[in-house]
Amino acid sequence: MRTPALSFLGLAAAIAALLACVRGDAVRTRAGAAASADPAARARNAETFDAMWTIVRDSHWDPAAVGPSWDAVREEFRPKAEAAPDVDALRAVLSDALARLGQSHFSIIPGELSSASPDAPAMRDGQSGVTLSFLPAASGSGFDAVAVAVEPGSAGEAAGLEPGMRVMSIDGRTPGARVPTGDGLERYERAVMAGAMASGEPGETRAWLVEDMDARTRELRVTYALDERPRSKFGTLPAMPTELTWRHLDETERERWGAGDHEIGLVSFNIWLIPVMKPFDRAMDVLRSADGIVLDLRGNPGGIGAMSMGIAGHFTSQPENLGEMRTRDTRLRFVTNPRRTDSEGRPVEPYAGPLAILVDERSASTTEIFAGGLQHLGRARIFGTRTAGAALPAAMTPLPNGDVFLHAFADYRLPDGTALEASGVKPDNDRPYGRADYAREGDPALADAVRWIASQRGTARRLGRPAHPDHETHP
Repeated sequence: MRTPALSFLGLAAAIAALLACVRGDAVRTRAGAAASADPAARARNAETFDAMWTIVRDSHWDPAAVGPSWDAVREEFRPKAEAAPDVDALRAVLSDALARLGQSHFSIIPGELSSASPDAPAMRDGQSGVTLSFLPAASGSGFDAVAVAVEPGSAGEAAGLEPGMRVMSIDGRTPGARVPTGDGLERYERAVMAGAMASGEPGETRAWLVEDMDARTRELRVTYALDERPRSKFGTLPAMPTELTWRHLDETERERWGAGDHEIGLVSFNIWLIPVMKPFDRAMDVLRSADGIVLDLRGNPGGIGAMSMGIAGHFTSQPENLGEMRTRDTRLRFVTNPRRTDSEGRPVEPYAGPLAILVDERSASTTEIFAGGLQHLGRARIFGTRTAGAALPAAMTPLPNGDVFLHAFADYRLPDGTALEASGVKPDNDRPYGRADYAREGDPALADAVRWIASQRGTARRLGRPAHPDHETHP
C-alpha cells in the first residue's frame, strides 16, 4: 500500500500555475497543433497516457468515480495524447483529462522540475513580498486583486505598496481577467493565480498600477528580489523553500490589538516538511510560558501528512483523533502524539493555553487536516478565511515520459465524517475581510486571534521569559 504520509496538492497546483504564467497560452496552442509524425514519440505519448489512466482506475478510493465515465475519458483523450506534438502539449492533454475528475491532488509535475537539485535555480524565484488575494469586487461583479499583506523590508514595501490597496494592473495586464468564479476548489485556483501574479524573475522591475483607500491611483515600480530561503527536496517533488519563524508579539502589536498584558507567541512555517520539526520543538521550548500561541499557516500548501500528528501532540494531553484516511480497501486514523519532553529531552506537559490557527484560501492539504482536526476537537480556534478544500492524501509515481504523476489514492474525513475536500475548513470568526479591514488592521486575522486570546479568562500572566532569543528564523 502507498504511504499515507503524502498530501501535496498545493505544490502541484502552484507549479501548474507558474508554468501557465511563464508559457502563457502556448501550451494550449501547441496541443491543437499538427500531430506528431514521429512513431516513437507517438508510442511514448500513448504509453504515458495509459500509465496515468490506469493508475487512476486502479488506485482511486471510489470505484464509482472511475467507472464508465473514466472509460469515456480514455476514448476522448488518448488519441489527443498520442498525437501531441511535444511534451508541453502532452501535459496539457493529461491535465485536461484529469480535470474531468473534479478533485484535487491530480497533477502532472514536469520531470525537469522533479529531478532538479535543491541548489538549482527555481522558476519565478523573484519575490515582491506582497500577498495578493482575489476579493469580491465592490461592484458586486467579479473579483478585485487586493494586497492583503506586505512583508516588512520587501520589494513591495520599498515600492510603496500597503495592505488594502487594489492592484489594477501589473505591466498593463489586468489581474483576474480569467479568474475561476466557483466556491469549491476554485478558491485555491484563484489563490495560486494571485501568488503567481506577485512573483517574477529576480531583478526584473514591473509597473504596478494601484488604487489606495482614498480612490487615488498611482504607478509603483516593484523590483523583484531573489527568494533566498533554503529549499528542501522530498522524493520526486521539486525543491521547495522551507522556513519556520517564531517570535513573541511586541508591545506595540499587543497594545494595538487589546492584549497589552499578555505574552503571546507567534509561530509560522510555510510547508510540512521534515526540516521544520526540530525548529518547531525549539520554538515551543521558549513559548511554553506564553498566555496564548498563534500558529500562522496561511499560504501553507501541505506536505507530509503524518507530521500533523506530531505537531498536534504539542497541544493535546491525550491521544486524540484528528480524522480518518479512507482508501478503497482500508481506513487509517490520524491520532495526535502528545509531547512529553522538550527538545533537550526534559519532561514537559503539552501546551494547554489558548491556541489560535490562522488560515486562508492558500492553506491546503496537511494544513487542513491539522487545523480542521484541532478545530473539531475544540482545541484550537481558527481565524482568517476558508481554506482551499483540498485535503486528499496523494502519492507520486513516475510516468514513462519522465514526468511525475501526483495522484490522490484516498479520501480524508474528520472524526464526525465531514469531508474537507471542496468545502475546506471554515474559520470560527467567519466574516469576510474587505479592503478596509486590511488597511485599518494591517493583519485582521492576527488581530482577531490576539483579541480572542486576550478575552480568555485566566490567561494573562506576568511571567519572566526564559533566557532564550525572543525570535528565530530557521530553514
